[in-house]
Amino acid sequence: MLKRLYKVIPYFLLALGVAIITAIIDGMLFVKMMGILDLALAKEMDKFSKEVPVLLVLALILVPFGILVAMTKSLYTRKANILVKQYYVSGVFGKNIAEFQKENTGKYISSLTNDFDTLETNLIESIYVIGNALASFGVGVWVLYTVDSWMIIIALIVVVVNIIVSQLTSKPIDKAFRERSDMFEGYTSYIKEVLYAFHIIKNNNLQEKVTDDYTQKSEAIQHKGFIIEKLISYIYSIESLFYRGVSYGVLCIVGYLAIIGRITIGGALLAFQGLQKMAWPLMQASEVFPKLFTSKALIKKIEVTLKNLDNHIETEDLESFQESIVLKDVEFGYEDDDLIILQDVNLEIKKGGKYLIVGPSGGGKSTLLKLLRKYFNPTSGNIQIDGKNLKDIKKEQYFSLVANVEQQVFIFEDTLKNNITLYKEYSDEEINRALKAAGLTDFVEGLPEGLQTIIYDNGKNISGGERSRVVIARAMLNKASILFMDEAFASLDMERAKEIEKTILDLEDITVINVSHVIFKDTKDRYDRVLSVKKTVH
Repeated sequence: MLKRLYKVIPYFLLALGVAIITAIIDGMLFVKMMGILDLALAKEMDKFSKEVPVLLVLALILVPFGILVAMTKSLYTRKANILVKQYYVSGVFGKNIAEFQKENTGKYISSLTNDFDTLETNLIESIYVIGNALASFGVGVWVLYTVDSWMIIIALIVVVVNIIVSQLTSKPIDKAFRERSDMFEGYTSYIKEVLYAFHIIKNNNLQEKVTDDYTQKSEAIQHKGFIIEKLISYIYSIESLFYRGVSYGVLCIVGYLAIIGRITIGGALLAFQGLQKMAWPLMQASEVFPKLFTSKALIKKIEVTLKNLDNHIETEDLESFQESIVLKDVEFGYEDDDLIILQDVNLEIKKGGKYLIVGPSGGGKSTLLKLLRKYFNPTSGNIQIDGKNLKDIKKEQYFSLVANVEQQVFIFEDTLKNNITLYKEYSDEEINRALKAAGLTDFVEGLPEGLQTIIYDNGKNISGGERSRVVIARAMLNKASILFMDEAFASLDMERAKEIEKTILDLEDITVINVSHVIFKDTKDRYDRVLSVKKTVH
């Protein structure tokens, strides 16, 4: 993830450059101001009148630079946030389907919300704050140098002590941030599950129980946040005490130098301003340093969610499906479970064939479909397609040859056309043919805006049957070589389901593998083979 942030270095340098220039102009303004004060005390009116316009010009220049500071900082943080989130989303979709499905999606939601919000504050913004603080500190050192060169030693001592204090105080905060991140993961998962089961909660009058559970989890997170803020306030108070002590000490030294005549009154005031310019950014940096150090553990936690345990390298190309898919002595069971789902499966699926898979619930028919889809690899045995081991075939190439119709339908909040074409280019003739095959022609003609009608929030403004037909139209339009169907007719009325099934069975150039508990007598005989799955296939 940190490598991705290298791409925002130009934006960071731009923001930092503007901040440095602004700090330099501000420092020049104070140097000029204190010089004018000495001229006024010395009653040198000619020089005084010449210096005042320069002071006013510097003050006016600060106005647009102050605006630029805010704009360039915003540009940097925006670009950095976009890059790291793009990296994470790309990483999530680089996960193996099998591994992703075994995990709780709440961890990904938590990372994209809470963890990245924390990273924005603790890493992205902290880097800028520290860079800006160093620039202001440098200007403060220069201002002190204009008064007396040996004061730089004080500045160096302050820097070293600041770094040591920040490292010592980062450990307890680091632990607290990691614990809160883990709590947010469970909290997000809980909310997701509760909203998904909304109708069950209402029907069973579980509102009070859910509300109590939510309150407990929310209070636990808030309490952890309170602990973090308390730790930070303790640390900040200690560091503030240190800087105030340094400020008072330097103030005494400057006062003494003014008394003995080593520096002027203007020089004394300038030295104090220089100290403020040096101390204030260091106080800011000391506040964000502990947060910055905690980012390492959080990034490590985020990266772990993106790792694939199965790193098998796929080497085989498959540009087209020509002959058959053969399962040889296939066995499958989940690694964390001793239960064998499938065993001794031997099966040949020929190109262009139509296969109906039936069996009892939990018998393994959906697992068989997942193996054929390349979501999982067999525990033993192998699956070959055109003589090549499916495990070795590149996912991108295999997935381009297949289409899937699921019982669980996903609809984008977009036009009906984009939901059917999935943002690919097709001719009107191809689209109309797919609409007819899916039984959507009358539905589309009845819409005020036809294919340009917007479908909202995963298809809430259309029926479940219409959502299923949209997915079937996608498959018809995709012109895939293999069509996998998983309870595709569950949401359709019987007559419409029969009509669509007949259309699919009439397709000559596509291999159909249909897992279904809905079996029609007048279409069952049209399948080349009906497979019954109960651990084995027959």
